[in-house]
This record gives sequence, structure tokens and C-alpha cells, in this order.
Amino acid sequence: MKRLRNDQGSVLILSLGLIVVCVLAVGVVVDASALFLARRSLQAQADSAALAGAQAIDVEAYYQQGAASGIRLEPTRVRSAVERFIRRSSADVRLRSVALADDIVVVRLQGLVRPPFSGWLTPSGSYDLEVEAGATLSYRVAG
Repeated sequence: MKRLRNDQGSVLILSLGLIVVCVLAVGVVVDASALFLARRSLQAQADSAALAGAQAIDVEAYYQQGAASGIRLEPTRVRSAVERFIRRSSADVRLRSVALADDIVVVRLQGLVRPPFSGWLTPSGSYDLEVEAGATLSYRVAG
């Protein structure tokens, strides 16, 4: 009976449990922060790529005609500007699509993020992120 009433060692078990809970909480916070920052960075890349595509006008025609309604974005020129921007960027991103609709350039990018703690939950150790951004370039017509 004396042995059952002894509380020795219970503080050690509670302390170990608290340490495990704290380590798990830190892991969740660090992984969530890593995912958030990776998505934010990928979104900034997509915004910049869409803007680069929206600025891909025929400069010679622009200087000859001015900001006339005849200046339109060409899909091949837009795509090459977006691809050139993606190649120059240092990030490991993949271009999923480039669309041009009514002078609005829409870019979809995909990137991988490798969270420090929860990466072991997936076979590849990483998660795919996909973002979309659109940009348009408005010209002022003098008048």
C-alpha cells in the first residue's frame, strides 16, 4: 500500500509530456510560417511575372502611334516576356499557364515548399503550392 501512494516520478512524466507538447507546438508554428512565407514569395513572383507580361507591348508602335487604342498585347510577346522573367528569377518555380483576355495577363505559377518539420509526412518531403495573378497596363490617351 505504501508503494501505491508514492508520487515520486510523476513530475518527470508530466515534464516530459509538456516538453513533447511544446516541441509539437513549435513545429506547427514553424511549418505554418514556412508555408505562409513560401506562398507569399510565390505570389510576389506571379504578380511580377504578370506585370512583366502586361508591359510587353510593341514599343516601336507605341512611339509611332502613342497611347492609341490600336496598341494591343500580343499573346506570343506576353508569353515570352513572362518566361524571360521566370528564367531570370532565382526562385524554383514552374510556369503553369499564361493567359491573355481583354488586355489582362493572367499567370499561374507552381512552386515547391519543404517545411522543416512536417516534410516527413509526405513521400517527397514537400508540398506543391499554386498561385494565380493578373495584371493589366492602362495607357492614358492624351486628349
